Amino acid sequence: MNKGYASYIQEQNKDLETDHVRKDFTLSLTDKQYSNLKLMAYQVGYKNAGDFIQSFVGDLTGWSSNGSDERDLADQWYQRAHGNGEFTYYFHYFLFNYDYDLDTMMEMIEDEDYFEEAYEEYSEQAWKKEYQSREDCIQILKEIAKNGTEL
Repeated sequence: MNKGYASYIQEQNKDLETDHVRKDFTLSLTDKQYSNLKLMAYQVGYKNAGDFIQSFVGDLTGWSSNGSDERDLADQWYQRAHGNGEFTYYFHYFLFNYDYDLDTMMEMIEDEDYFEEAYEEYSEQAWKKEYQSREDCIQILKEIAKNGTEL
């Protein structure tokens, strides 16, 4: 077996140990959406709609997927439906991607200089993309602090 593939399998198996219900993730569906989702799940052999969605998430994230074609098609759906990330650099993405935790974000609200440093880095990272205003970013921080949950 190829060393790279063996390493990937080992990493994937280790990640499976972290599989649990996420407290910050809820899914709101209409009755018709839910009924149709269950129907689709049962049609292809799943025992519930949650496992069916988890299968799609595997393809969408490229982790525990159903194969390369499925990953490619999920990526095409993502780019087509939500591809504006190609043109806009969102502050939530910046905060999550650079591991800003709740305490640090709250500190940014209290310390204007610290926020300005982070905002400058954010705007530089945007490089040729549109990005959110200072006011929008401050509002985002306040909403995160109000909710009291990590991104």
